[in-house]
Amino acid sequence: MNLVLFLNKDLEANISYNLLKPELLKHKVRIYYSDSVGNPKNKPSDLLALEYFEKEFFFNELPEFISKNKMESSFEFFDQNFSSFPIEKCANINSKEFIQEMEDFNPDLFISIRFGKIFKNEISQVPTKGLLNLHSAILPDYRGIMGTLHAIKQEKDTIGCTLHTIPNSGIDTGEIIEIAKLEINRSKSLFGHIVQLYPLGTDLIIKSLKKMERDGSLETQEQNLQQGNYFTVPTENDFDQIKHLGMEIISVKDYQDILTVFILKNLSKIQKHHLKEWMISSFTDEMHSSRLLKV
Repeated sequence: MNLVLFLNKDLEANISYNLLKPELLKHKVRIYYSDSVGNPKNKPSDLLALEYFEKEFFFNELPEFISKNKMESSFEFFDQNFSSFPIEKCANINSKEFIQEMEDFNPDLFISIRFGKIFKNEISQVPTKGLLNLHSAILPDYRGIMGTLHAIKQEKDTIGCTLHTIPNSGIDTGEIIEIAKLEINRSKSLFGHIVQLYPLGTDLIIKSLKKMERDGSLETQEQNLQQGNYFTVPTENDFDQIKHLGMEIISVKDYQDILTVFILKNLSKIQKHHLKEWMISSFTDEMHSSRLLKV
């Protein structure tokens, strides 16, 4: 199939891509990325810190550390060395020029993971088999931004991610393909929970791709949009409620676990110790300045 991936340039989408890569190599693929989600103004300090570790730290400081310490990794970062598929930043997904570019490519399917732009009706209709989006929360309960935060804040026992269609410009209102769920572990950070959802969601995408190749279509279920809520950018108070429940927003241990599971899989004990010491040092100033420590 001709596939187009729409991704955000951050840790979660980059991990998802690497997990999808073996399946993507069976298809003709183009990748377009955004580098922000939502309005960059007036974000609470906790959210800004999360974004720092998802983006700047991940794409700048981490690769430099890996190279300097001669650590081996097959992980493909979204950087100047990315070479498996054509990749470029998407400035205006709904422009006539981009729509024409996509029509010329004749895509079978669009796949969106954390992409920071809204697909309007015309671009949504271009792929012959539709547009799929991986949403990091359970629909229809948590539409919008950071549903995981709100589920934890509401002291739910489980969180989840939803693979759904985007038939028009509605946000998180499409038909549900499948939901994967995860039990909340109060000893892990909010960030750790968010990242854990993406391998589950990637499995849903791979399963759907294989089913579409085999059967030509997917079974979907319409959402009851009278249920659930739509959430905008979380506030400082939202993050404080998480911390009052005893959960960290982000932790060195969770971040290191993510790195050693997905990016640096074959480190020696000495290398793991070196990574931990470097991360503790790197985190300390940012965590204090961004109020990431538990209240």
